[in-house]
Formats: sequence, structure tokens, C-alpha cells
Amino acid sequence: MKKVVIEVPKERAETIRSKFPDAIYSATEGERSARFVLYVPDEMLDDLIHQTNGSIREHTSSRPFWTGIITGYDEIVKEDDRITLIEVSTPDFVISPFVDRLKERYGLMEKKPERPPIEKIVAETQAYTELDRDRFILAAIAGIVALIGLFLNNVGIIIGAMLLSPLLGPIYALAVTVAIGDLRTTLRCVGIVGLMVAMLVMIAAAASFALSFVTDLPLTTEILARMDANAVYLFMAVLLGFATIIALSEGIPEGIAGVAIAAALLPPAVVTGIAVVLFPEGAIRALILTLQNVVGLVAGSIIGVVFLHIGPRDLFAQVQSRQVIIRVAWFLAVIIVFLFLVSFLV
Repeated sequence: MKKVVIEVPKERAETIRSKFPDAIYSATEGERSARFVLYVPDEMLDDLIHQTNGSIREHTSSRPFWTGIITGYDEIVKEDDRITLIEVSTPDFVISPFVDRLKERYGLMEKKPERPPIEKIVAETQAYTELDRDRFILAAIAGIVALIGLFLNNVGIIIGAMLLSPLLGPIYALAVTVAIGDLRTTLRCVGIVGLMVAMLVMIAAAASFALSFVTDLPLTTEILARMDANAVYLFMAVLLGFATIIALSEGIPEGIAGVAIAAALLPPAVVTGIAVVLFPEGAIRALILTLQNVVGLVAGSIIGVVFLHIGPRDLFAQVQSRQVIIRVAWFLAVIIVFLFLVSFLV
């Protein structure tokens, strides 16, 4: 059960009241606004937000503002849009005959698969669209642990590094921002992913260079295996990116789903840094493998969010998002073809 608070300008109150007469628990009218408290089953939340959004847009030509989640707030000039919001929360428990009757009523309905509203998905990925020092530190530690595992030829240590690596978040955020047509944030996510991968390469190169003065560093089978830029890995990365998004949509924790992303990105990036110092002939192949995995994972993730119909509610924003998706798809297709051909030349 979800508790939903809807606040709208007073002149729009009747529209909201007529839309959800059975779910309204209480209504309060002030001098300029009306506030409604509703209780709805989890699986009906997305429909409620969609209908509320439509009801509000019937009275205004401006774009809706959902508590900071939809971009473009600076363009809103109407004062009443500042008192238009929807707030969703999950109560620990509710003791009320009204809510009990709602549960009984909706419990007889056919259950629809629950899918988080787009507003919640965007809010969850918001933190990954900004540079975060702690995540970069965690990625650096994961890279060092992976470096140790690669030199020791120890698969267990390499897997441990994958569990630490925070690479999933920026890629997931990138796919979602493409799906909602936010090109500016998409470019920022691309920069974050690129910086993380570059940092892993540089840390591995610096550590290998320093260790080479202390001990002989072997090129283990785990290292050599990441110097094979086979075109098959490109398509495997696409499948991993797609599967990871589907796994997240099914409620699988990010720490588990992210292992697939880390498995494709972390070891090849670290091996690229190692190869730059110890085996320059293999550095190009390791770099191409890393790029294949980055591009493949991003492409697969975008396919995943499109498959799940993740996108904006606003019709104008939907047109924009389609244009962004088409442009990004063409760009990725060109890079994939290039990397596919290059894999046969190195």
C-alpha cells in the first residue's frame, strides 16, 4: 500500500477529486491550494501518477513539475506550478477501516506486475549522474584488488574486486537519461564512466611500474586471457548490459546485478594498465577489449530500458527522447561496427 499526497492549485481540486473518489482518504483546502491524501495498492501507483499528470496538464500548457524530478524547472513561469506536486511514501503500517476496505476491494482485482514509476527510477539514478569522490575511491580500491588477483592468478580475489566495483550505477544512469531524452545528463554520465575506466587503467599502470622495481611480475593466464580482443566479447557485453537492466527491474539487488558489469569492465581495464608497462604489444588488444565491453554494456543497457518502456510521460518529452535514442543508437552502431572490424586486425 502506498500513501500519496497530491497538492494542486485550488481551481484544479475538483478534477483530482473526480478522478480518484474511492481512494481519497482526506482532503484539505487552503487559500490557494488543495491537498489530498490517498491510499492505493502498489501496482496501481504508476497509473495514478499518469492520470494525475494528465489531469493537471488539461489546465496548463506548461510542463509538469514533479518535485524536482522532471528537468526544466527553470523554464516554468506560472506561479501555481510551484504548488503542484505529488509525494509518494510507503507507511510502515496503517490502522484504518477505510484502508482495510481498500485492501479488500483491490485484493479481488487481478494483480498487475508492479513496475516502479519513471519518477522513482530517475530519482534512484540521480546520485550516479554526479562525480562522487567516495565511488571513485571505491573503484580505485577495486582496481588494486583486481590487480593483485590478476598477478596471483587468483580468480577468487578478482571476483572479490568485482563485488566492490561501483561501475553499474553510472551505466544504468546513462541508459535511463538516454531513455528520458536528457542529453546533457547523458553526456555527463559518459564522462563519469570514461573517467572511471581511465582511472583504473592509470592506477594499474602506476602500480605495475612501481612493483616492477621490487619483484618480477608474471603475465599470468588471467592477464593473458584479457588481451584477446575477440568480437564475441562485444556481443556478450551487449547481452550482459541488457540482462543487468532486466535483473534490476525484477528487484535483484544492485550489488549482485552489478557483478556482471564489473566482470566485463574491471579486469580488462586493469590488464590494459598492466600491459602498458609490462607487455606493450598486448596493450592495444586489451584496450580494444575494454572499449568493446564499455560500448557493448552501454548499448545493452539502453536496449534494456527501451524494452521495459522506461521513458517520460510528457508527450513533448517523449518526442525528444525518441530523437535522442535514435541519435545515440546510430552513434553506438558506428562504434560497434568499428570495434568489430578492428578486433580482426589486432
